[in-house]
Amino acid sequence: MPKPLILIADDEELLRELYAELLQPHYEIVLARNGTEAREKALSTPGLRGILMDVQMPGMNGLQVAREVLVKRPEVRIIIMSGTDVTYRVRQMFASEQVAFLVKPFELEALLLLAKQHFSPPVPE
Repeated sequence: MPKPLILIADDEELLRELYAELLQPHYEIVLARNGTEAREKALSTPGLRGILMDVQMPGMNGLQVAREVLVKRPEVRIIIMSGTDVTYRVRQMFASEQVAFLVKPFELEALLLLAKQHFSPPVPE
């Protein structure tokens, strides 16, 4: 069975590489350096299962990208990372089954667990 394909979008190169190294054994990885690149890749990459995305990025921010992607590709699951707790109002903007939130700093094990829960394909009944 092929690994699910995910996009990692973060403007900090070291974090992008760290997340990719952590998730590579479980997922095929596509990288984006900013919000605009994340939007382009999210909308044009066939078979994309999920996006791991920072909120604060040059170009479009992660919330803007998430809103557009969810309208055009509702099958894509998103984990939004933020250095500040995303407010209740922002969390209400997104359906809980499509979007999860992770507050920085976080343990890498927490990221791996959330990714497995959120990006793994559903188990057939």
